[in-house]
Amino acid sequence: MLFNYSYIILGRITKPEKATVTASRVLADSIPSVNKRIKKRNLLPLKLNYGSEVSGLFNSIADAVCALVFLEEELRQKGLGPVLHWSISKGLFPIIKDENRNSIIGGKELPALKQIPIKEKSKNRFFIRTNNREDDFYLLQGLLIWDFVTEMWNLKRDKEILTIFLDGYDYKYAADILNIARPQAWRKYQSMQMPAYFNIREILLSGRLTTENGGIVNSSLQINKP
Repeated sequence: MLFNYSYIILGRITKPEKATVTASRVLADSIPSVNKRIKKRNLLPLKLNYGSEVSGLFNSIADAVCALVFLEEELRQKGLGPVLHWSISKGLFPIIKDENRNSIIGGKELPALKQIPIKEKSKNRFFIRTNNREDDFYLLQGLLIWDFVTEMWNLKRDKEILTIFLDGYDYKYAADILNIARPQAWRKYQSMQMPAYFNIREILLSGRLTTENGGIVNSSLQINKP
């Protein structure tokens, strides 16, 4: 079998068992929607394995990052916080058939790859291994900034308005839908750091943080307030 280098994305639920059941259910509901958004941009779509692991295979790291961001946003819109630890790695991953003739990710690298973040005792929620140290560093910094902004959200209190913002609507639309004053919706948009969130989100989705996509990896990640 001939196959080229590709990018694998692995997400693993790390919360206690009681929370895992809920997280698994939300993941199962969210994955089909994300796969529709990244259709034709993957080698293998995102798939839930063992009820606690998400996997997918992509030609480019930019597409892998898009899948990660889109899925995390779907989870936030359903009220689920940061329960997944993610790995994105480059390697030789053949697509094979299982006993039911379903396409799955194969290769000798896969079992060892799953153990790397554990062995290296990585405390970050994201583990990047692309065989390019600069790409790994800048992409990790971008994801950490993006994750820091999302940690400011109170999902229990703000889930409804956050869902509207993440769907791409502005504060005026949110005010009309939720029947609140526009200044109130504007203050909420600002206090939730949505301008900063969309700035770093755009940088991540553009692929500019990696040399593979023609990005300038030493460019600033400064987030300007509106």
